[in-house]
Amino acid sequence: MARLLALSLLATPASAAHAAHGGRQELRYVQKSEERPAPDKRELSRFQEALGTALARQMGRPVRFISLPRKRMLAALEGGEGDILCGYVPAWVKGDVYWSRPFIPTSEVLVSSSRVPAPRTLEELKGKRIGTVLGFRYPEVEQRLGADFLRDDAPSSDLTLLKWQAGRYDYFLAARNMIDSQAAKGALPAGYHLLVINEYQSMCAVAKQGNAGIDEVNTAIDAIEKNGELARLLRLR
Repeated sequence: MARLLALSLLATPASAAHAAHGGRQELRYVQKSEERPAPDKRELSRFQEALGTALARQMGRPVRFISLPRKRMLAALEGGEGDILCGYVPAWVKGDVYWSRPFIPTSEVLVSSSRVPAPRTLEELKGKRIGTVLGFRYPEVEQRLGADFLRDDAPSSDLTLLKWQAGRYDYFLAARNMIDSQAAKGALPAGYHLLVINEYQSMCAVAKQGNAGIDEVNTAIDAIEKNGELARLLRLR
């Protein structure tokens, strides 16, 4: 009897959360776990967690975050282990999923060291090593540089930056919000240059057999955009 009571008490928090949302299934929000140089340390995006919470609230669902390495994220959606992954576009990650409407402003930039002249066009980088993230695609750069796009991969965007700071290469590709965040922390040396490669709006990948349908996701996106919450969330990046 005591054992049954203990098990009942352990189950109560989850049951209460389920009941609080009208018995609706949870939104399993997949996000990237960013490996840091320090051992056993992972940092999760405040923006991603806030976005997942906001979307789940609009859907009337509890949210559970699933943090995975980049290469495993889309497989989680395809395999029924997750429902949604936000901040990407189909050209970056291929998979059998639905895609929401575009809504997250994103700018891709080339960062160059003060040791070299600031490039005026991307084509000036033909045949030069460029820091990139392993497993990540850069469609615009691939199209414009072709076989002359020489990647120098690192496991994460943070390690790409560290290799650049160490002088392993003079150029690397990154999201503008990541560069702005690092600059605000004083992590970038003076005199670096930025060249905007592409500007677009990223989306959410939605599992075809998940708990939340694509129409429900788009309705939630419309709601947080209309009520001004999305604009506040974007400042967390």
